[in-house]
Amino acid sequence: MTTIQSILFFAFPNVGEQDLLAPWELMKSVAWSMAEQGETLAVTLGSFDGGVVTTQMGAKLEMERAISPTDRFDVVYVPGGIGAGQLSLDPRAIAFLTAHHKEGRWVAANCAGVGVLHRAGVLAGARVTSPATLARRLPAQGTPISAPRRAWLIDTERRVFTAGGAATVHPSTIALVTQLFGEARGRELAAGWDTLPLHGESLFSRVGPEMRDDASISGGLQDRWEDVFLPPVTAAERAA
Repeated sequence: MTTIQSILFFAFPNVGEQDLLAPWELMKSVAWSMAEQGETLAVTLGSFDGGVVTTQMGAKLEMERAISPTDRFDVVYVPGGIGAGQLSLDPRAIAFLTAHHKEGRWVAANCAGVGVLHRAGVLAGARVTSPATLARRLPAQGTPISAPRRAWLIDTERRVFTAGGAATVHPSTIALVTQLFGEARGRELAAGWDTLPLHGESLFSRVGPEMRDDASISGGLQDRWEDVFLPPVTAAERAA
């Protein structure tokens, strides 16, 4: 198991509060537990511009640091939210994620953040899942989604973590902790946060539970949100 000592939670304007803060809080808890045992895990809340990031519901979050494109972390986690679509068009973000993946570092995302990883080209060949809102567009653009769709998928060979919408964020983070830091650490987290009695042993699997999609509901969500969460790339943006 590769030693993980640094995790970046990558914030951006209009990020989803739950998508960002739930996994960040869980990882901070892991870092606190590790520190008690003399181990180090740096969990950073950062953005390219630093300062204050306004979330999609209007909360203002003070960043711990401004991120340079040359900074490196053992794991970069991209949350979802309506701002993820614009992030997927930001060449700095795409280059940042691509470089991390090429160097053999972990890349992770939940909800619409999966679309950002897709645009960065880091999902090729990996087993991935997505939120229902992107489960039609991603395959159409060359990134197959597991069938049936899963709450999360962890591809250890390619070091890629993907999770579905907001309901999957908490349990999928415990699955990621289990993969990165071992089952004992995952079980400690699951017990301490009262997650184990609800979700059981699925929390410690690299393959999350099946998502029981209703085609009519999913189709309506996709019609409404695809262009927000994964906007079409214009000719000018392709040329750039």
